Amino acid sequence: MDAGVPGGGNAPEQERSWRAAVGLVGVLAGLIAVVWLLSLTTGDGDAAETDRDSREAAGPVDDETVEAPATTGPLPATETQAGTESTSEEGEPAEPFSELVGALMYLSGRHVVRVDLATGTVQRVLIEPTGLRLELGDLEMLTDDDRTVGLFWIDGEMSAVLVASGADLVPSDHPVVDFWVVSQPDGPDGAFRMDAWHDYGILTGGLRAPAGSEVLAVRNGGVLVIPPVGRTYRPTFDGFEVVSEHRLLVASDRLRVEQRCDDQLSCTVVVVDLTDDEATVLPDDFVAELADISVSPDSRWLLNDTSPAWLYDRHTERLRLLDGGGYGRPLWFADSVAWLTSDRTPTLVVARLEPLAEGQNWFAVELAGLDADPSPGSSFRLDPTARGRADR
Repeated sequence: MDAGVPGGGNAPEQERSWRAAVGLVGVLAGLIAVVWLLSLTTGDGDAAETDRDSREAAGPVDDETVEAPATTGPLPATETQAGTESTSEEGEPAEPFSELVGALMYLSGRHVVRVDLATGTVQRVLIEPTGLRLELGDLEMLTDDDRTVGLFWIDGEMSAVLVASGADLVPSDHPVVDFWVVSQPDGPDGAFRMDAWHDYGILTGGLRAPAGSEVLAVRNGGVLVIPPVGRTYRPTFDGFEVVSEHRLLVASDRLRVEQRCDDQLSCTVVVVDLTDDEATVLPDDFVAELADISVSPDSRWLLNDTSPAWLYDRHTERLRLLDGGGYGRPLWFADSVAWLTSDRTPTLVVARLEPLAEGQNWFAVELAGLDADPSPGSSFRLDPTARGRADR
């Protein structure tokens, strides 16, 4: 043993023992680290598998994620054309109801229906009986085959009252009579009854047209009576006066359209200008089938409401076959004519009088999906601002 080194004889052995212990500790630490890393990797895999199973159970989803706003507030306004687009419940622009902008009103059962042609919004106003004295000239009239209804507004709200049942009201040009009340006959052999209605609401007259006659309502001209053959008459307080020696088909304050037949029953249809009594024979195609002929407010256009309808321009003598018609009660505007039809499906049809070189000349709006079909024979009111979107 070396005396200069304390315990010198055991040093190499102790050093080897220490190094072995350090190595063992290092190996153990490495094993622990490996086990820890393996546990982390296994946990991520299980979580991913669990998340994937949850997504598959919930169904397909969009790949993009949507972040909810941190605070609540009004949704940003979407840019739309005022009055031309409606908005769906989801907040995105919906398809317009039609290519027209405006309002349509007509009779439907026990209601007056108002349809916003841009959005398809329907307003129903119940028709109420009334015992009040009404200024009939201030009412806007709607009629069908059974009744006449008057519309009026109180504080901007529309009301509808039953004015006459089973009768039509026709404005009169008589200085005393405001309206003629024309009651429809009962049965094919019944006679029309005509009563004069004063502003005080008193019915007078009680004239009866011969059985089989037609009663023609004339704009600004009152009522005309057309027997099956012969002359045309106008009712007065004392009876009937002769208006024309021929069968009148339609009239306005400027013209008459008459069917003139000779002794051999050869007939022509003429339009008579009331300023000079000049008669012009209408084209054969226009009168080949006679339906309800009507006159535009300016007396320029004649419409024979066959199906399809014929339109005649008195200024240019041009005849045009319209892609529609046969619906009855046409409504005239300065540049268009409209029908409300119940043929097959309830539809509003608007046609331009003078077709455009470029652009849309027809507008058709189906009303069947509104659950408010027009009553048979219903007249209608169309907002005069109702135009195609491109015209506004």
